[in-house]
Amino acid sequence: MKFMDKLNNCRPAPGQLGIFWLGQAGFLLKNSKGELLAVDPYLSHGVERICGLKRLMMPVMEPEELNPDCLLVSHHDEDHLDLDIIPGVLSRNPNAKLFGPSTVCRMCRDAGISQGQLVEFNEGAQGSWGGFGLEAVFADHGDHAKDAIGMVVRAEGHLLYFSGDTSYQCDRMKYAASLGADILIVPINGEYGNMNACEAVDLVNLVKPKLTIPSHFWTFIRHGGDPYLFDREMRLEAPGLDFYFMCQGEMLLWDGKIVTESNPPSH
Repeated sequence: MKFMDKLNNCRPAPGQLGIFWLGQAGFLLKNSKGELLAVDPYLSHGVERICGLKRLMMPVMEPEELNPDCLLVSHHDEDHLDLDIIPGVLSRNPNAKLFGPSTVCRMCRDAGISQGQLVEFNEGAQGSWGGFGLEAVFADHGDHAKDAIGMVVRAEGHLLYFSGDTSYQCDRMKYAASLGADILIVPINGEYGNMNACEAVDLVNLVKPKLTIPSHFWTFIRHGGDPYLFDREMRLEAPGLDFYFMCQGEMLLWDGKIVTESNPPSH
């Protein structure tokens, strides 16, 4: 089934949430109202154009097909703030809002995006759009992205914690860990200051979510990532905590457990 058919045919019941992996750190969430939240969607070749890094995993959808009600952007790196596509996304849907840290909003304004569609969203901020509750939490992505954030999304009675691009810092992540995440989405690439597979497992043990979804690997050769090491360390160091590797373009339907899936979660 083509990705857009899968997305359009997904009709979560009340209490259910559709979760789609776009690749890299990009996700789409679809609630029972049919509202779409896009998190860090990277669908262009902007990183190659700007940094010379060719993407190895091709986009699952055309940029013109992305029409979310809300965008949540963790920081201004090109594979998170995709300015090759975001101005078009927001112009197609003037009611859509983009939530992001100050640097993200400044760069969006410089790209010609209306201030009325931008919501500054720095650590500690809370907000909502449609059926999604949003909170910005701690992340440390180094000096070049000092206002990078982690993101908490509440929808359909579930809580998702996107750690964002960050190193593992136990003390400063305790607040987000205390919120009782149902799903933790965490990078495992171990480059540019991000957690590697072993550090990601440390965060899993701090958060103790119902399900962990690893992300941010294999899109570029420079970003690397070792899914097998994460799998092994989860089994050794976090026994009993479920995790699931999504394919690009795959959908999970979640109601406190996985309702539809290609394979059962690992544990």
